[in-house]
Amino acid sequence: MNLPLGPVLPQEDPRQSLRVRRFLMAALVYLLAILLLALYVRQGLLALHEWRFAALVILLVNGALFALLRSGRNERFADPSLTGIQMIVVCLVMGMTMYLLDGGRGGMLLLFLVLLMFGVLRLNARQFTALGGFALFCYATAIAAVWQQRPEAFNPQVEFLHLAALSTLVPCGGFFASHVSSLRRALRERQIDLQRALEEVHDLRSLDPLTGISNRSATIAFLTQEMQRAERLDQPLSVIMIDLVRFKRVNREYGHPAGDEVLQGVAERLRRGVRDIDGLGRYGGEEFLVVLPDTPEDEANRVASQLQDAIQNGRFPGLPVQFSVQCAIGVGERVAGDDVWQLIERARGESEVGSG
Repeated sequence: MNLPLGPVLPQEDPRQSLRVRRFLMAALVYLLAILLLALYVRQGLLALHEWRFAALVILLVNGALFALLRSGRNERFADPSLTGIQMIVVCLVMGMTMYLLDGGRGGMLLLFLVLLMFGVLRLNARQFTALGGFALFCYATAIAAVWQQRPEAFNPQVEFLHLAALSTLVPCGGFFASHVSSLRRALRERQIDLQRALEEVHDLRSLDPLTGISNRSATIAFLTQEMQRAERLDQPLSVIMIDLVRFKRVNREYGHPAGDEVLQGVAERLRRGVRDIDGLGRYGGEEFLVVLPDTPEDEANRVASQLQDAIQNGRFPGLPVQFSVQCAIGVGERVAGDDVWQLIERARGESEVGSG
């Protein structure tokens, strides 16, 4: 059965929504504790005014925690789930309740143990062991106060058994907390591995394996997106087509490894010569395409000249010092009605003119 919790749960942050859900589960146990304490009132084990006091404390504390979570202020804490704070509250409320009861503390103790087990979901073994020690301290302090102030409500044999039962929770809970913590750590490592694998798949789909820059399809997709944006905002957009002249001579005379180093060196020089917002990709075998958003043709010509100088004045491993890699560069600016291919062909035509 799905309850309509839209106004209660934050919808914009899945992690925050999960934290509130966990809190509401614990709050439900607190509500059961209030109802169970009402039975203690009927059985004469708890005064009505004491029940009202305990219920008010429980409601106020849970209301404050819910407000903290729902407002998002919990994000300022080292542990945004507030697990440690909630567990300390459980121990203090347990101690208060044990002190108020005149008998039958075992039933309520079981309910508080359920609340303490919520700590297994977030705490590690050391933290849960410390929590268990604090719970023992709160229970022992409450029982000692009963013994001093209301000895008729104190049964040493029963309370000793209760204390022994609570003591067994500490190592057992610590073991489970350690196990759950290791599972969380393993899951987190697998999530990191999965994210890395997804990034590698994305790189394989969008990057040219030789040069490390965008491949043809990724570059075309980027240009398509930028053309739509330029048309929508009425902004200029230019592209630069770069074609390495007589590149096949490099492969033929100096070998394909030298040709690969030239392509990698050209890609690196182009990468250093463009902005972060620009697009750069290997368009074909020895062709490169640069996409310049919000750039008119005159500015694109200036960038093209700088890129050409960087390539032709550079030196490449595997080639003689006197060998100069030549390139033809063409620039095209988007005009109304252009599609991607028309713009690219205009720039390519300019590069062919330049190489001629």
